[in-house]
Amino acid sequence: MMERRVPNELVDCILDNLYFDKATLLNCALVGRAWLPSSQRRIFREVILDQDFTSVAPHALVDAYLKTTRHLDTLFAEKPYLASYVRSLELRSFTQSSKAVCTTTASLVRRLSNLNSLSFDYVHWESMPALLKAALTDICQAPSITRFSAVDFYTPSFAKLASLLSHMRNLKMLHVSIYNGHIGWNVPNSSSFQKASHPPRSIQLDELQLHNVPGLMPWFQRDWCPFETRDLNSLVITGEVDMANLQYFGTDLRELTLGYTGNLDVNLAHLVDIRSLSLVRLYQADATSIVPWVEALFKSLLNPDGNLFPLQHLTIALRINPLQPHHWDPWAAIDALLGKPEFASLKTVDFRLYPVPESWTSGGFPKIPGSVSKLLIDKLPFLEGSGKLVVQIGSLD
Repeated sequence: MMERRVPNELVDCILDNLYFDKATLLNCALVGRAWLPSSQRRIFREVILDQDFTSVAPHALVDAYLKTTRHLDTLFAEKPYLASYVRSLELRSFTQSSKAVCTTTASLVRRLSNLNSLSFDYVHWESMPALLKAALTDICQAPSITRFSAVDFYTPSFAKLASLLSHMRNLKMLHVSIYNGHIGWNVPNSSSFQKASHPPRSIQLDELQLHNVPGLMPWFQRDWCPFETRDLNSLVITGEVDMANLQYFGTDLRELTLGYTGNLDVNLAHLVDIRSLSLVRLYQADATSIVPWVEALFKSLLNPDGNLFPLQHLTIALRINPLQPHHWDPWAAIDALLGKPEFASLKTVDFRLYPVPESWTSGGFPKIPGSVSKLLIDKLPFLEGSGKLVVQIGSLD
């Protein structure tokens, strides 16, 4: 009987769906020689180095970290092609490290020559030993890096962060959230490190996410900034921000996410290509101020000719406490506004209801009663009747 083989293209599709199931991928690697390379690429595609040693047995965690990291380092030294499969590296909770941890981590990082994505999650850059800092700086300058994320990143100096970012010459996605905001950063009018970085506006970003970094916003407006942000496809801005700054991110945005600012002096009319708008971190308890802010956003899009605005998907994320029915009354104004001809292109208006952080308990997230959805839906008769409305109840992670 002739042997029937599964086409490699189909094998790759199957393995792609097993991305989070490393145990099954390990079994797939044993199926046969043809499956081995594809399985290994997915097994080693992402490396996460987590230095959260704050449990009741920190010494055991340090030992486990060193054992795992040394094993990977040795494996990649013996089989460099496996190291080339690593496309994403994430460092978590790097605040203070022992010499052994830093030495082992630096050795492993230097073997990853083909990274596409680099993430820092709660990293204290200033406290890192020079050896590890140098290894990470070299990785940041690798031409293969196109995505960089720094969440709860700590450095007291704008110049140090800007210098680090400025050498990522092929960066396409940048996500920055600075620990404690550093709103007092003084962004200079000219840069002492400008000559050492790339030419002004030479790094074309497609996606930009800024969380609680008002001190960083002026940098993208400086003529000497190496990042070109005027042709972004996707922009996420939360925290304190001057809404006028949106003008500096061009007219080609297709996806925009905004956190509540309370600033009613806003104009989004320049966004002639936008398809998706998300409004996040809104507290329903402040509906009397939130709804006017949402109204201001959409009133800026109205025009006397009634021309269609291209927006197709609107998401409004609300954090709520138990409320009385009348607390939902202000949202009727949004229903009336979105019923105007200018917004006929809207396909979905998705309300997502979450518990407020202050109501989280040690036993998990509190449940939001299903009746809350009906209270909101009753205030949105046009959206409900048009079939555009979606109301989801969830929990924040």
